[in-house]
Amino acid sequence: MPAWSRAGLLLGSLTALFLWSAPAAVADDSFIAGYATAILEREFAGQKISVRVTDGVIVLQAKDIQGRERDKVVGALTRIAGVREVRIEEEPAQAPGPGAPPPKADQSSTGVTGGKWQAFPEGQLFSPLLADPRWPHFSIGYQHFTHSQVPKLGNVGSVTMGEHFNLVGYGSPEVGDFTLGVEPAVFAVFNMDAFSHDLVNADYRGALPLEYRRGPLALRASILHQSSHLGDEFLLDTPTQRINLSYEAVDVKISYQAGTFRFYAGGSTLVHREPETLKRWSAQQGVEWISTAHFINDAIAPIVAVDVQEHEETGWRGNLSLRAGIELVNPEKTRRRIQFLLEYYRGYNPNGQFYGERVEYFGAGMHVYF
Repeated sequence: MPAWSRAGLLLGSLTALFLWSAPAAVADDSFIAGYATAILEREFAGQKISVRVTDGVIVLQAKDIQGRERDKVVGALTRIAGVREVRIEEEPAQAPGPGAPPPKADQSSTGVTGGKWQAFPEGQLFSPLLADPRWPHFSIGYQHFTHSQVPKLGNVGSVTMGEHFNLVGYGSPEVGDFTLGVEPAVFAVFNMDAFSHDLVNADYRGALPLEYRRGPLALRASILHQSSHLGDEFLLDTPTQRINLSYEAVDVKISYQAGTFRFYAGGSTLVHREPETLKRWSAQQGVEWISTAHFINDAIAPIVAVDVQEHEETGWRGNLSLRAGIELVNPEKTRRRIQFLLEYYRGYNPNGQFYGERVEYFGAGMHVYF
């Protein structure tokens, strides 16, 4: 299939997902309202707290919540899948009279506050892809390769250092929320069977992501640069023909939150690459599930994630990444979380210098999001 046909098919799929998501928002608001009510009844028995949900935004009345319980309520509700923002209104919502300003609100949110520009807004509108081997965050893990020819690997240490930082954001109840940020990251693997635990490969990446969210729908478009480098000790121990791999790419993704499940798809194209023979197109799809059966005061939840990627360079053969485990989070500070995950990968090596080699590995790791 020609590259332009694949691009058209991918664009059509993304458009269909966008159009399909519009009428489903109401159903998701009902799910959020029901789940939020159940949490409030369980954790705050004896208190009557009214809940209103519109387009993924939970609105509570300040008169229903007293003192320090505000943070606990906001933290517990923010954790619900699909919640975009939690607002606490100081006064009951009323239709404003002619010329009257809208009611003021004390807002705690997962994104930008509504209706204005904001510098350095908190949170991500497009949530991290949990099973993507190349998603910027902080992690440390162990991988046991059951198949790896070049290089010959067995026990491997994996380290990721990366972060998402928002520069500016804009939010509007009518159109949704936008943020523009920066994303630096380093992905490195070490040969634990070598005497000095040699650095095998390090991928350095920088990205400028533009993110959008409205209700259960989120979009992300980014431009990124990546370069790959082999470790000096690895080259001394294992003479290897180095590839000067470097490229810039445009990447687009869309995700939809349906209850406890999240579905996503996307694609990217290389706008500049070295070597020049490197083919341009790639695609990505996946699904994630975070259980509503939280434990220990909503601090622990089981999660499962599946990510599949295909690249034109490797004949569109799928690369499968599976991760499952538990997530620990402070319900009052839900942006900070730690995940302990088991993983399985089968496909082409995700470490830049060896992109043409098939590998298979099992592993375990700790993943931290700030």
